[in-house]
Amino acid sequence: MKRTTLTLPLLLVAALAAVVCARVSGAGGEPQRRRATTQRRAAPAQRPRVDYTRFSHATAAHRKDSCASCHKNPSDNWAQVRDASSSFPDITDYPEHDSCLSCHRQQFFRGARPAICAVCHSVVSPRNGARFPFANPADAFARSEKGKAEASEFSINFPHDIHQDVMARADAPDGAGVRFVRAAFKQETPKPSKPNSCSVCHVTYFKPAPPSAAPSPTPALPAGLLKTTPTGHDSCFNCHWQDGGEKPLSNDCAGCHKPLPNNSTRPEPKGKDADAQFAAREGFTDPFVVRKLLRRDSVIFAHDEERHREIDCATCHTRIPSLNTLDETTLKVPILSCGAGTSCHVGAKPKKILNEEVDKKLADPSFQCTKCHFNLGREKPPKSHLDATGK
Repeated sequence: MKRTTLTLPLLLVAALAAVVCARVSGAGGEPQRRRATTQRRAAPAQRPRVDYTRFSHATAAHRKDSCASCHKNPSDNWAQVRDASSSFPDITDYPEHDSCLSCHRQQFFRGARPAICAVCHSVVSPRNGARFPFANPADAFARSEKGKAEASEFSINFPHDIHQDVMARADAPDGAGVRFVRAAFKQETPKPSKPNSCSVCHVTYFKPAPPSAAPSPTPALPAGLLKTTPTGHDSCFNCHWQDGGEKPLSNDCAGCHKPLPNNSTRPEPKGKDADAQFAAREGFTDPFVVRKLLRRDSVIFAHDEERHREIDCATCHTRIPSLNTLDETTLKVPILSCGAGTSCHVGAKPKKILNEEVDKKLADPSFQCTKCHFNLGREKPPKSHLDATGK
């Protein structure tokens, strides 16, 4: 009887101990299982931080919208940004707040000085509504601090072949100004001439005098180096006006302005035959002219040189029918145009300047070609020069 009485409590104690051990063991294993599960679970990908102080047309949401969804055409200030004699309806100011609020209301009301306001406003303050200069008119914007630091997100689609034909028809003489006619027994045959439509858009740029009278380490450059290129809507809207002009019409922004690929911006040229210091030293201040100068392979070539003035533009610019501003390789002037057909600068008998300088460079690598080049004359002659001279 005593043995039975003692056995029952012992069995109860043993059972209770087993339950407690099981719970403790289970509690100890649970965090391990949780840790293992946590380790297997991939960390959530962090969204890239958006810099709302910088606006990009290449953003996916922006590319889906039309230009008119943000830009008012014409802007309210179009008559004030140009002289009264040359003003015309145009997009000349930033979009209004309503176009931003439809997507960016949260960023718009974040704090006393929201970062997104810095896209348009030079001072982020509710008491100051000053804005940066707008990118149009282009001349004024290019001279501003913002314009000097900002690279374009667009290329301009300008097919020269179409414009060349149109300009040639418009520029052809119609005889309306004739008052007297030569009369003689022997008829005088006039020299045939091609209508030069290039001068409608491109005129010779004469650089100002250098800022310093001190001797320059660079060779003296002739005055009429470059030809200008239209930089804004002024020349385009003569034909592409909104209410019935040539297509693309002036309200079709995407007809000419093409976004650059891969969300990129057009880099400023670093300089080939010349650099920015060279341009400043020579007195070039117009930002558009400086860009043209820095893209040049031959900085010393002058359009206004006497013999160059006498030849037609197409004699050297042989690629005009295929020239496309979206493809910079088509903008290059072939080296053979410098004399293969006119015997000006390329030829073996008598030896012309290109042949002479290539021979000197091949004989002495330290020789510097200076007839056409400033910096590039130190480098090896390119294949185009070797092919032109039969080397």
